Amino acid sequence: MLKKILFLFVLALIPFQTHAQPSQEYEECYTKAQNDNQVALCMKAETARVLKDIQEVYTNLANNPQTKSWNNGNGLLSGNLKDMYDHWIAYRNRYCSLFVKASENTFGSESFDQERCLLELTDDHYKLVLAAIVNANSGSEEGELDHEHE
Repeated sequence: MLKKILFLFVLALIPFQTHAQPSQEYEECYTKAQNDNQVALCMKAETARVLKDIQEVYTNLANNPQTKSWNNGNGLLSGNLKDMYDHWIAYRNRYCSLFVKASENTFGSESFDQERCLLELTDDHYKLVLAAIVNANSGSEEGELDHEHE
């Protein structure tokens, strides 16, 4: 039992550390960027990468025996997870639009503010949905995540 708890604890920490730290590609892009608009392009690519990870977690939740019936649908094609994902994307995009408008008279370009907001909210959402899959998997005998990043 102690071994299983320790294993789950380590599994839970690895993904959070992975996404708390930007990817190597992002770091390299950021280092080479000459202005806010170039940094914004780096953030846009990083957001796309994290969004793919989020989609993988949603797919794993849709296929997980613990959460499959809750989804009541077909992965990200239909059901509660599709609805939740679509609403989250809409919220994220609207919030960041508001954030950019509110930031008009501050430092940084509009594209920088937009991409920074999108990246931060996407990274935060990844951590939230990852907690759900970790919890769903903690009830299984193996206690293993069903996606390849772990």
